[in-house]
Amino acid sequence: MACVASELPSRLLKASRYEAQGYGTDKKLPFETEFLRWMLSDGAGAFVLQDTPSDRGLSLQLDWIKVKSYASRFPPCMYVGDKDEVAGSPVVGWLDYPDYQSATDAGAINLRQNIGMLEDVVKLAVDGAFELIDDGRLDPKQIDWWVTHYSSHIFKEQAYELFCRGGLVVPLDRVFTNLYTKGNVGSASPYIMLEELFYSGQLEPGQKIFSIVPESGRFLFGYMQFTVCGTPTSQAQVPVSTAAENDQIDPPDIKTTGAEIEEGLVRQLARVWIDFESQLNNVPIVKKIREGRLTVADYRELLFNLRQQVIDGSRWISRAASNLTTENFPIRSAFIGHSSDEHRDFEMLERDYASVGGNVEDIRAGTKNIGSTALSEFILGRASRENPFDLIGAMFIIEGLGRRVASRWARMIREQLELEESQVSFLMYHSESDDVHFERLDRAVQSGILTPEVVESVVKTAKVTARLYRLQLEEIGNF
Repeated sequence: MACVASELPSRLLKASRYEAQGYGTDKKLPFETEFLRWMLSDGAGAFVLQDTPSDRGLSLQLDWIKVKSYASRFPPCMYVGDKDEVAGSPVVGWLDYPDYQSATDAGAINLRQNIGMLEDVVKLAVDGAFELIDDGRLDPKQIDWWVTHYSSHIFKEQAYELFCRGGLVVPLDRVFTNLYTKGNVGSASPYIMLEELFYSGQLEPGQKIFSIVPESGRFLFGYMQFTVCGTPTSQAQVPVSTAAENDQIDPPDIKTTGAEIEEGLVRQLARVWIDFESQLNNVPIVKKIREGRLTVADYRELLFNLRQQVIDGSRWISRAASNLTTENFPIRSAFIGHSSDEHRDFEMLERDYASVGGNVEDIRAGTKNIGSTALSEFILGRASRENPFDLIGAMFIIEGLGRRVASRWARMIREQLELEESQVSFLMYHSESDDVHFERLDRAVQSGILTPEVVESVVKTAKVTARLYRLQLEEIGNF
């Protein structure tokens, strides 16, 4: 038996339809219509559904399906026609017009989305998953892959955060999507996503896949669980696409002992990181790097501004170590080792700066921009308190940049500016050395210092550090 889905929204979204209604240079389309023109793609997908596994290779066993509707609680979120007419009483649709042309002229055949209701769609999709957990149908500890249709990256972030809060934590590299390569093909999305994952070479017998298919138009949600069965064959592999290469948001990982309070901290820090990096990608200097528009002058200015704050890095770590009391000396030793590693990092920035035409005396005589000033003052102030454990949050953000972002930036800068590796030495060094720094961070988290109050302060300091680090890059050149 074949299960098929296809979408052809482009026929409804042609520019000629809107031009005939008077939209164009002088009259802009309403956002709820324009939004869908950029969000929807054509596509089709299919399954073969049978009562026995394939006699060769892997198969996906469909364990169960659950469909839940909230249509009685909400008006339509996606609809064709005028919002007031569609939601009115009686409902007026395009078939109620005297002829097709008058319906067209009135925009009664225009596809629209109520953008303000989309957050409700995300929350209700997650609510349905939590209900499955409470009913005993879904065991979050057994889920190996999360395959969910969503129309925009921002909804993935929102859903992931809510799932983490509820105990359904799937590693980000097991959150599968091909949105970035195939687009939003609506009802066909689950078919082509599962097909691509199936042929990726990533699946192993016994793994479980949890899939959510939200239908935002009438708040209808489909939930499915599959179990991988059979024997792998040497099938051609299609790389798993979890995000566009230069936009992948992958929180740095902190190892725990398995204690609930440690895992809770890690989940919260992961959410902070996802928000931080997604917003970091929109900072002008970072956008230039990602879009291939960076100039040598831009790179020099980036190095100049970073150097003035980096020189304080060893200072605040040393100050924090000196304020740890005797019972916390193991953590103090880790902080001191970290400070020793970093106390001459600024010299790499100076060498990189000189290698691309900068004057070393200029960078040494420089001052912090207003963002760097705020960042340094905040962290040094926190480091001056007794037992400043909350600085684990600051280290998570700053060292996480080295671990997750620095090598990517270094590679893109090298390619754009045709530089040698030695000319991006600061970024390359931190992409490698911060693994060691994170091992020390792991030990601090596992040391037994965590209490609910400490966790709260660590998360808050991480949030503030993330915001101020972005401010440092936003205010490049503003001294």
